[in-house]
Amino acid sequence: MKKILSLALGCMMSLSLLTACTGGEEVGPSPSANQDAEQNEAPKKLVFGTSADYPPYEFHILENGEDKIVGFDVALAHKIAEDMGAELEIVDMSFDNLLTMMAQGKCDFVIADMESTPDREKAADSSDPYYEDLPPMVLVKKANLDQYKTIEDFSGKKVGAQTGTNKALIVTGEDEETAPIHMTGTTPVLLANAGDLINQLVYDKCDAVVLDGAVAMKYVESNPDLAVVEDVELGSVGLPCVWVAEGDPKALLDSINQTIADLKANDTFKTYMEEADALSSQAMG
Repeated sequence: MKKILSLALGCMMSLSLLTACTGGEEVGPSPSANQDAEQNEAPKKLVFGTSADYPPYEFHILENGEDKIVGFDVALAHKIAEDMGAELEIVDMSFDNLLTMMAQGKCDFVIADMESTPDREKAADSSDPYYEDLPPMVLVKKANLDQYKTIEDFSGKKVGAQTGTNKALIVTGEDEETAPIHMTGTTPVLLANAGDLINQLVYDKCDAVVLDGAVAMKYVESNPDLAVVEDVELGSVGLPCVWVAEGDPKALLDSINQTIADLKANDTFKTYMEEADALSSQAMG
């Protein structure tokens, strides 16, 4: 019995010394280490914000009776999520609210054929450019095409563009650094939805609409009464990027840029555009 008591007393003294050496805390990973590990884990779900009214980049189709958002940018978003091992959720919202909603935590990243500008770079962080679009184009009624030979011919006309876009800057002339080639003397018609702008043009509520080149061509293909003013060149207004919240709080940009680099190296963007072009004829208004 004395030997047993002596052994127990020795164990208690050893445990007491161990506790003193560790400051009374349990031995094991620190909470900060656990938090860092959790932060480095791939997100289980990524929320992708876009404005799905812009074929071939992002638009709605009816598939098997269900509304589905598809397009070039949407294919890129799916690949970004796949490479991070995450499930993708798509949120459709007004283009000019996208960066604001992302800053409020309503989505994790934004892709909407959105070019880099100084103002946008102040509000969010951008990826490497992922695609070189056709330059902006002017759409008019085909019956009126002969009236427009130069950019000056739009003076005194009602010209539409999507709010919050660089094309709006071309129409208003408010930012000559971003849009050095711009219209003067126009009455801007700025709307949030590209499809609404096309309706304004079709029903003679405005005289012209400025859109990204690929988008303008898609609307011409689906509406034989419209035409592109080929004699008027508006120049480049930047390249589209993927956008994340300022400071990249979820550490997404490195993976996004790697995905973009891989898709460029494999020439996969060409396939994405071909698939989006094929679906554009099904775009819902």
